[in-house]
Amino acid sequence: MTKKQYFCNELNNVLSCFHDRIMSCCTGQIGPVYEEAYRGKRIDWKKFKQTKLDAFALLNEEDIEKSPCKGCFFLKEKTENDVISQQYTMLNVSHWTQCNCGCIYCARMFDSHGEITYKSGKSQYYDFVPLLKELYKQNLLNRKELVAVIQGGDISVLKEFEKMIKEFLKNGVKQIHILTNNIVYQPIIKKLMDLNKVLLFTSLDCGTPETYKKLKRVDKFNDSVKNLREYSKGRENPPIIVKYILVEHFNDNKEEIIKFFDLMSDIGIKMVEFTIDNKWALFTNLDEKPFPPHYGEMYTLFKEEAKKRGIKCSVYSKVEDIIQKYALK
Repeated sequence: MTKKQYFCNELNNVLSCFHDRIMSCCTGQIGPVYEEAYRGKRIDWKKFKQTKLDAFALLNEEDIEKSPCKGCFFLKEKTENDVISQQYTMLNVSHWTQCNCGCIYCARMFDSHGEITYKSGKSQYYDFVPLLKELYKQNLLNRKELVAVIQGGDISVLKEFEKMIKEFLKNGVKQIHILTNNIVYQPIIKKLMDLNKVLLFTSLDCGTPETYKKLKRVDKFNDSVKNLREYSKGRENPPIIVKYILVEHFNDNKEEIIKFFDLMSDIGIKMVEFTIDNKWALFTNLDEKPFPPHYGEMYTLFKEEAKKRGIKCSVYSKVEDIIQKYALK
């Protein structure tokens, strides 16, 4: 009898370069690690490539207990169309932690020690451009289909940000997703918009300067809004997704959500995302600790406001599941 085989599109297509390791999955919670404690050393590329093949070799019902991917919700039963590829179509760039604001909900707060910096500099861990060039040289990145996701600290304090962008463009990247607090205007982002090469993500999380300062520990609401207006100017559908991260006791109320949407409508933003603090999304056993029941009401209000105003609203699948299970029973 043939043993059941499993497959994972994330393992096949995604490479994540964090400040402390190079691995497959963006979550950092599961999946094979290609390089532990990477600090720019020379990589054994034969071993690097074999690690992926070894991970796939364990994706069957007989060996799954030994797999680092055991229990992952991305796993699915393999079909004849599922073929292991040497090349990656998504590259997560997250190799630094410096930031010019200090969001109270930030998952990197531990790694950045909560420090706020305004000075552009190198990552404390390794330079990314040399690694990027080597990944292209090793033919590990699909030039035609690659989506590069740049996240971590904020781009405005990363000295090699523009060099990274130019290297991606030189190699024909399909699209670049940039996560930024949007406090500092970046001319190169405007250029990417003109080239239809970018999707900009920013977490505003509110509609007032007062709430912004409490959430982000800096008084930069007006700067962020000004830059949103600049990027959106003259664009019917600006390639921008503005996130609203619901944080208990800060912006989890109807008034702030309405003010947020009033601002989005005024600027001309056409895409928003609803999500929740990592405290609830990642770090709490929700079967043991009560989930805020009013989050279901805020979730419903947010989606209704978006629909009423003709704004597209996205919700990450895990957040959707949590809200449905624990707040909309």
